Amino acid sequence: MIPAVCGYVHEVFRSIQGEGPYVGVLQTFVRFSGCSARCLYCDSEASRRRSPACAVRGAGGPGRLPNPASVADLFAVVRSLSNAPGFHSMSVTGGEPLEQPEFLAAFLARCREGGIPAYLETNGLHEDAARAVAGLVDFVSLDLKLPSLCPGASLETYRRVLPLFAGTPLFCKVVVAEGFSMEDFVAAARLVEEYDRGTAFIVQPATPKEGGRALPGGELLACHEAASAYLDDVRVIPQCHRLLGLP
Repeated sequence: MIPAVCGYVHEVFRSIQGEGPYVGVLQTFVRFSGCSARCLYCDSEASRRRSPACAVRGAGGPGRLPNPASVADLFAVVRSLSNAPGFHSMSVTGGEPLEQPEFLAAFLARCREGGIPAYLETNGLHEDAARAVAGLVDFVSLDLKLPSLCPGASLETYRRVLPLFAGTPLFCKVVVAEGFSMEDFVAAARLVEEYDRGTAFIVQPATPKEGGRALPGGELLACHEAASAYLDDVRVIPQCHRLLGLP
């Protein structure tokens, strides 16, 4: 018997999408565990590590799913949470989902089989994994990592990753925070222009951590102006779910 593909999941819950052009839609969120990126503004540090159980919120009350979770067990939870009026899609986020490529591909295939649209939130830094799942997702939120805020990230990776999702609704997001490099930011915008200057390009100010400083409005306006020199659809959108007190 071939063993079932299993993986590590941090939490599953239903909430409102709070980022990007799909802000406000109802989704079931599946937050994968594990992320090798070390973004200075990370807002989900707990999900970097693998935990013995996945927290499940909703679907009849709080619960837990033992890790590593099977595709069948995870899908059953997602199907239960997604059975709600106005449901839009299942958002797989992290952590970084592409760091568990076999499990992610098997889970996305099961969602497609079950008629649940998949919305992938990814940093896109794992090219082979992105290629493996590109045909299994319905929406893509590609979080372009600026090297000045995510040490070790390479923008060149996106030149190869963006075309993998051709034909799938996709937008790019760039998080900006204190200490970001405008040179990095413009390089990201120009790279997206090479792919398709009509791609939605979201400038997302990082939500300040306790004691931190929010990026001034003038810097956000400067980002919008700089990106708009290369792209046709630039928007500044904060993390709206944080403003609403939602997960």
